[in-house]
Amino acid sequence: MNPIQAQTGLLDAAPFLERLFDAVPSMAMLLNRERQIVLANRRLVEFVGAETGEELHGLRLGEMLECIHALDSCGGCGTTPHCAVCGALRATLNAQIGYGQSQICRMVRRTGGGPGPFEFEVWAAPLEIAGQRLTLICLSDATDRVQHERLEHAILPQAMALAAETEALSHAAADAAATPEARERTLRVLETRSNRLGRLIHAQDELEAAETGRLAISRSAISARELLAQAAADSSARDASPIRLDTRSEDAAILTDPVWARRALGEILLNAIEAAPLGGVSTGFVAAEGHVEFWVHNPGEIDGLVQLQLFTRGFSTKAPGRGYGAYFAKLITERYLGGSLTFRSSAGEGTTFVLRLPRAQASEGGSHD
Repeated sequence: MNPIQAQTGLLDAAPFLERLFDAVPSMAMLLNRERQIVLANRRLVEFVGAETGEELHGLRLGEMLECIHALDSCGGCGTTPHCAVCGALRATLNAQIGYGQSQICRMVRRTGGGPGPFEFEVWAAPLEIAGQRLTLICLSDATDRVQHERLEHAILPQAMALAAETEALSHAAADAAATPEARERTLRVLETRSNRLGRLIHAQDELEAAETGRLAISRSAISARELLAQAAADSSARDASPIRLDTRSEDAAILTDPVWARRALGEILLNAIEAAPLGGVSTGFVAAEGHVEFWVHNPGEIDGLVQLQLFTRGFSTKAPGRGYGAYFAKLITERYLGGSLTFRSSAGEGTTFVLRLPRAQASEGGSHD
């Protein structure tokens, strides 16, 4: 008899336990010291699409939920670099030494439609049955909670501030005593703030559309230099921070959706500005055969644990409700624009994001070289 069979057999000493587990309103499981499942309730079995709880015996949580990093190392779930930032693992390990607690776990799961984000709350507590030390784990979907935090702490405060600013600018534009030049400047700022308010209001709908494959894309050829200048201007207007544009490269045409490409590049620029509030952000592009690489650099280094979570939905070191910019940029770049978004960061070189987009062929609008 293998250890898992022996441990699941111990549960015969508590025949009521399986019935009790099935009555729990959340997904629940018991883990052994190796963090392997020895009992799973009906809700958990149904969630993962298994037929019986026995199918899950011996699996670790990340393996059962099909975390994309669970098999990154030969040791499996709990031994990969990304496990260092896993809320589920932290809660489990703390419970194993006697401290029950709950954690939010942000996991990227393998699904039929490709990798997909999933947030859930993990509650863990130690439990002893027939002399065996086990860990009780309860899981609940935290997606609604995380979305509420985003609306309450990020979108709503920004929307209220922009609405107040828009109202003030509208009054200034209508001031009969203002000079034509002053009124024109005010109207330009008003247009920028109004556009930003509109994007903010639709931010959640756009995110859901992107995640469910409903984002509308309209590709055309556009100058790489023009796209970069527009994105930098948008970001500077939003944050009032200078961005140094490197314009030494030969221009080239890219084939993309100009609106969403500018949004993706703008999000990366804003992240760089926030990471370097005293300036030092620079950006440019390099044209290569078949693609154009836009780069955004700031002098700071990203902490190693933060690097592991940088493109995770809802992860932020700033405040609750933040952490969607880099995730959204990568999502639309790689799922809709046929490109890629990567980064590198070190103490000596700072941080550089590289957004790669396909280059337009001559038949698609020609080159601007």
